[in-house]
Amino acid sequence: LKLRPGAVDAIKFLNKKKIKVFIVTNQAGIGKNIFSEKTFLNFQKKYIELLNKKKAIIDDIIFCPFHPYAKIKKYKKKSQYRKPGNLMIEKLIKKWNVNISKSFMIGDQKKDLLAAKKSGLYFEYAKKNLLNQVKEIYKK
Repeated sequence: LKLRPGAVDAIKFLNKKKIKVFIVTNQAGIGKNIFSEKTFLNFQKKYIELLNKKKAIIDDIIFCPFHPYAKIKKYKKKSQYRKPGNLMIEKLIKKWNVNISKSFMIGDQKKDLLAAKKSGLYFEYAKKNLLNQVKEIYKK
């Protein structure tokens, strides 16, 4: 598993500031039968374990296996869970009682930006060093 430079330290910085850290991810590969949901969940578990060993805590992960062109019937649908839809974000906001005005999202695709905007979240595209980026956002 490879992490973006500064990712672990960025997560640890947020953890120390008592800021919840979530991962919101489209996983069309499940619906397209490229990998199974079980395989993804095992990967997710290993990812979390790797971060935990480094004392970096992810509070929640939410994923969307749906895709309009999925090969697996139960995943073949248009869904507002799938980014650029924002239902995954809205679900986390409700579950964790998130204060949107004090929250932000970092992503690497236009879909991420659009999903964040729909939920009223401040958004930035991921920069080379996530720790520096997170510290700058935190100052705002």
